[in-house]
Amino acid sequence: MTTKATLKVPAVHCGGCAITIKQTLQKLPGVSVNDIDTETKLVQLSFEESEVSLEKIKESLEEVGFAPDE
Repeated sequence: MTTKATLKVPAVHCGGCAITIKQTLQKLPGVSVNDIDTETKLVQLSFEESEVSLEKIKESLEEVGFAPDE
């Protein structure tokens, strides 16, 4: 089942940050990045729950310095 999520990522502030986040998330199975807004600091994505958990997505972002707010 495809799930949509919006994560608040306070550390994102520029296009370089957005690229790092997108590349990190695209390495995960079943994840699709829909939008990264550097002004609102929101990352919108879709993911297949059967392939990856939201917790794993958050952990992957944290590992590259972009920990989402809870």
